[in-house]
Amino acid sequence: MITKTVLFGNTEAVSKGMNIERVVSAPFTRSVKKLRASVAVTMLAMTVFTVPSFAANKTFDNTFLEETVNAEYEKRMKAAESSSIEEGAVSTEGTIGETDSAALNTSEAESAAQEALALAIEQKSSGEKVIEYAIQFIGNPYRYGGSSLTSGTDCSGFVMSIYRNFGISLPHSSSELRSVGVPVAGLAAAQPGDIICYSGHVGLYLGDGRLLSALGSGYGITINSATYKRILAIRRVI
Repeated sequence: MITKTVLFGNTEAVSKGMNIERVVSAPFTRSVKKLRASVAVTMLAMTVFTVPSFAANKTFDNTFLEETVNAEYEKRMKAAESSSIEEGAVSTEGTIGETDSAALNTSEAESAAQEALALAIEQKSSGEKVIEYAIQFIGNPYRYGGSSLTSGTDCSGFVMSIYRNFGISLPHSSSELRSVGVPVAGLAAAQPGDIICYSGHVGLYLGDGRLLSALGSGYGITINSATYKRILAIRRVI
C-alpha cells in the first residue's frame, strides 16, 4: 500500500507531532494503469480476425469483439473502484511508503487484455469460425467427385470437408445436403457458415449476400453472389 502523511491543522496537533496517514490504494492505481494499457494490446490482437483481402475485400464485423472487450474493461474498472473504497482505511502509525514499482508493470495489463479477447473468441459464432477456416482454400482447384481442399474438390465435397474439420459428418451429395441440420427461413435470416443449396450445386454462406463454394472447373473454390441462381434450401448445422 502507498501511504501519504497528513498533519492536523491545529497547533496542539502540531506541537505533539500528531499525524495521520491516509492509505492510498496502490492496487487501484495499478488496476487503472493496467486496464488502460490493455486497450492498446487488445486492439492490436483483434487484427487477427480480419479476413484476408483476397476474399473479395470481405471483412468480418468486429463490433461483437469490441463490445465484449469493452464490457470486460468496464467490469474490471468497477471492481478496481470497489476495491479501492474497501481498502481506503486510515492509520495513525507508520511511515510514508514508497511507490510500488509493480504499478508501472504492463505485463499483467497484457494478460488482462488477452483474457478479455479469449472470452470474445469463445463467444464468437461457430459459423464465423467455419468461414475463417474455409476462406484459406480460395483459389484451389475444382475436381468432380473430389473432396480434397488442396488438390481438388467438387461443391458438396468442399462443404463436407470443411465441416469435417469441426467434427461434423455430412453427405457427399448436393441433393442430400438439402435435408441436413435445421432449415433457415431465407437469405435474410442466413448467417455465415450456413449451407446454401441449389439445383446441382451447394456452398457456404459468407455473409453480405455472398457464396463461398467450389463453383466449377473454370473457377475452383471461389466467391460469387448467393443469388446467382434460385436457392432451393438453406440449412444450418452448427
